[in-house]
Amino acid sequence: MNYKLTQLRTVHGRLALKFLDWVLHQPGFDQVAQIFCITSHLLIRARMYEPAKSVLKHLTTTGMGSRAIFDNLMDSYRHCSSNPSVFDLLIKIYVQEGMLTDAVETFRMMSARGFKASICTCNSILAALSREGRMSSVRLFFKEMLSKKICPDLSTFTTVLNSLCFEGRFRTADYLLRKMSDIGYKPSIVPCNILLNFYFKRAKYKAAIRLINFMENQGIKADVCTYNVIIDNLCKKKRSARAYLLLKKMRKNKILPNNVTYNTVINGFCKEQKIGAATKVLNEMLRQNIEPNAITYNTLIDGHCRHGNMEAALELLHEMEAVGLVPNMVTYSALLKGLCQHSELSSAVKLFEDMRSNGLVNHMVYTTLIDGFCRAGQLPEALQILGNMVEAGFDPDVVTFSVIVNGFSKMGRVRHTEELLCNMLRSGIQPNKILYATLIHNLCKNGEIMKAMRMYTNMSRRGHGADLITCNTLLAALCRDGQLSNAEEFLQHMVRIQVAPSTTSFNYVMDAYASRGDGRGVLDIFYPMVRQGWLPSVSTYGSLLKGLCRCGNLEEAKNLFYKLLDASWGVDNYLCNRFLAELCKEGHLEDALSLCDSMIERNIEPDVHTYTIIIGGFSRKGQILPAVALLQRMEEKDLLPCHVAYTCVVNGLIKEGQIKASSYIFDEMLVSSSYYDVATFNVMIDGYSKAGQMPIVDRLFSMMLDAGLRPSLATYNIIIHGYSRKRHLSRTFDLYKTMVQRDYLPDNVTYHALILGMCECEMLDIGVKFLEKMVRSGVFPDSLTLNMLICRCCQKGHMESAFKVLNCLTLLGVAPNEVAYHSIIDELNKRGAFRESHSLMHEMKERGFSLKHTHYITLINGKCRAGDIHGAFRLKDEMEALGVAPSEVAESAIVRGLCRCGKLEEAMLVLDYMLRGRLVPTIATFTSLIHGFCKEARLENALYIRDVMENCGVKPDLVVYNVLITGLCSQGQCSLAWKLYDEMKGKGLWPNITTFIVLISAIYKENDIVRGKMLLEDIQNRGLISLDKSDESLLERLISASKRLNFLRNCRRNAI
Repeated sequence: MNYKLTQLRTVHGRLALKFLDWVLHQPGFDQVAQIFCITSHLLIRARMYEPAKSVLKHLTTTGMGSRAIFDNLMDSYRHCSSNPSVFDLLIKIYVQEGMLTDAVETFRMMSARGFKASICTCNSILAALSREGRMSSVRLFFKEMLSKKICPDLSTFTTVLNSLCFEGRFRTADYLLRKMSDIGYKPSIVPCNILLNFYFKRAKYKAAIRLINFMENQGIKADVCTYNVIIDNLCKKKRSARAYLLLKKMRKNKILPNNVTYNTVINGFCKEQKIGAATKVLNEMLRQNIEPNAITYNTLIDGHCRHGNMEAALELLHEMEAVGLVPNMVTYSALLKGLCQHSELSSAVKLFEDMRSNGLVNHMVYTTLIDGFCRAGQLPEALQILGNMVEAGFDPDVVTFSVIVNGFSKMGRVRHTEELLCNMLRSGIQPNKILYATLIHNLCKNGEIMKAMRMYTNMSRRGHGADLITCNTLLAALCRDGQLSNAEEFLQHMVRIQVAPSTTSFNYVMDAYASRGDGRGVLDIFYPMVRQGWLPSVSTYGSLLKGLCRCGNLEEAKNLFYKLLDASWGVDNYLCNRFLAELCKEGHLEDALSLCDSMIERNIEPDVHTYTIIIGGFSRKGQILPAVALLQRMEEKDLLPCHVAYTCVVNGLIKEGQIKASSYIFDEMLVSSSYYDVATFNVMIDGYSKAGQMPIVDRLFSMMLDAGLRPSLATYNIIIHGYSRKRHLSRTFDLYKTMVQRDYLPDNVTYHALILGMCECEMLDIGVKFLEKMVRSGVFPDSLTLNMLICRCCQKGHMESAFKVLNCLTLLGVAPNEVAYHSIIDELNKRGAFRESHSLMHEMKERGFSLKHTHYITLINGKCRAGDIHGAFRLKDEMEALGVAPSEVAESAIVRGLCRCGKLEEAMLVLDYMLRGRLVPTIATFTSLIHGFCKEARLENALYIRDVMENCGVKPDLVVYNVLITGLCSQGQCSLAWKLYDEMKGKGLWPNITTFIVLISAIYKENDIVRGKMLLEDIQNRGLISLDKSDESLLERLISASKRLNFLRNCRRNAI
């Protein structure tokens, strides 16, 4: 027979497929992969690409790796005289199946064997990488293409350009676009539009202008997409009018706008609340024979709803239906939201029924309707809709619950919000960030700070990071409650969780320190705030002035204020009045008057509040004549004295014991003032009540009723409190009954006043019964009332009575709060009753209260002092088991306890155990060890601990340095102490008063003049002293500095 070679045809491919099918049905045949590969080669040669694609696709599903498949194809490649398109086809299959790693690996194996993938294949890989968001991989693969000398085409450049823009590599993208024209590829409008769109999204307007100029130079004409990009940016920047002018320019340049163009402009006008302009654009759109779509009508309907034009919105709905467009979920949702927000609830319910009949109801629609009723305060109706929602088969989600929780919170029904939260968790729905923030805000508003902090902890544990507003809410609540150390710790916590504090955050803490009179605390917040780049506000300087005044640094406060005044910093009435208030509170009335004159000189006119502040200052000091003169001066300046000014005078007289004189001023106020309120009468009533003149209190109360003023709850509380102090329990209870009969709901202050009477009369059992009454009335005892009962027992040394009160509360079903428990535990620990304290802590745990790790630390210290080391370790194990604190904190407590009882060797053993277990001790632990060694003059050990501390990544703080410096100086190693002093300054740690006092003592001993001068300069730079007396010797100046520093330290201790 004569054979000859000829080109494979389709018939040969079909024969190959039949042969493959026959082979697959043969038992025991183990060369299936090779047969698949040979068949693929034959099909490719026969140009049967689809069957070849199916064969290769089947091969990729057999579990063989890409390298094994490639090797099998290569083994049969030459025998079949195949071509590289078989590898291109394999890569495309990998791309279609999402196996990009295999696709790239096959591409590299092709290159290694001397094959070049087609540009179409490369583009498919690039496009797939881009779709998956692997933009850096796109860039790397493009470089790999170029290294393999694969010439890119326009599609390649477009994909790479898009990925570079997503990565923010705009310079590289711009370079690539310009390089295209240099290598012979004239850029089209598509890549230019891509780059232009990203420039506008990232606000790179100069680069966008350069690109537009480049397009003009290259002769690339802008199309409708180009204009749409620019118009969209203008609308987002609230410059819709400019966008409309650009639309007109499009038509002038014979570029027809499309639906997207007009919809963008209409949406821009609607967001700017220019509904009339948006309607005109719609009319123009119709004149240009461009039919509006559903997006157009939905945008306009939403705009009218937001603006409150519900009739126009409904008219657009009818017009939409008239032109044949079917309203969708977006349409109805916008209308329903608008009706609910504007309290048209009857229309909203009717629309809701229409939506339900059309099958356009989902859980978001129900949520919108519920929100509308919650906004209107109709909470029962909102709950009814929630029930209907569940019956209809729609499960409420976190948004639905958030809406209801917010509604109940705004109405002050916080208990119901907690019940809703429990129901939500039982339903398997986890609260989101917004819901947590709402609950935290309302808990803080109601003074439930511990609950708010627990809610914040749950929020963080569930992965919801708090924002600045939520953190500031908690910070302000801590400051209001006087928990300043916790507030400072929370401020640092904000930095750790990368929530940058604002100036307001620092102001909260500064003002709290200022209110406490801790000027140093204010400065300790102010200086770091400025160093870290936050600009002080008017409130910041107000808190600073307040703190300086209240800690006795009046001259510094005055100097600061006048510097601000002379610097034209923007001092206004607010800051002046705030400084005036502090001056008057401190009794510096002459300075207050001088400041008032300075205000007038600088064109800052004193207002009613200014005069009222000064009048209040004089009144508090009992200087009534100046106060009355100021009242007359207000009238001369056409500033009518308000009832507050009169009340200040009355209050001042009462505090000075001039009750009769206060009554004269009070009567004058009633005649001359056109307005007086309940608060004015409350001042007089409170004054006579504190003076014990209860008959006059009754007369004032009657006058108040005759004047048509309704007594407030505070009025009754003041009178009840007065009678309680006088031990007139019968009259106290009569007032209580009257108050209840007049529909006043007793609050914690009321019950506290009643229980106070019981305590004054030593009627503890009746006080406990009133606690029961509080619970029945829905008023739970607050920490103030509980602590009052418990503290009364503790003050008298009757701890058994304190436990009796606790047992009574338990029997009544009223659980004491954490503050009450902690008060008893603290008192027991002070008395050394550690066993009873430990028992009470277990009771707290059983009741679900969180335990303080400080209590365990106190018990551990007590065990160590008593020599019961094994007992201390048992407490440590219990502390860890209960999860009161992490292991490192528990172990650290043992170390500190051993240190405090002088067992340093045992403490070192525990420390070594911690380090071997990779537990990092707390900084307080290291400090305790260092202090212990310094106390025993074992300075080498102390310095060794400092080195261990740094190796553990724990940076020594100011306290550590102070302990070491004190120890070194006491042992005469002053040179090493000065070395540590220089080291701490180099690390940015500011020496404090303790540091300076210790080093001054060292200078006395060594008579080191150079060090003395340097130290005095450092103290002066800290603003702690001023070195004006240059004629004094160094020793005298050091003595003066030492006295000043000791004075400041004593002031701080007294403040604490």
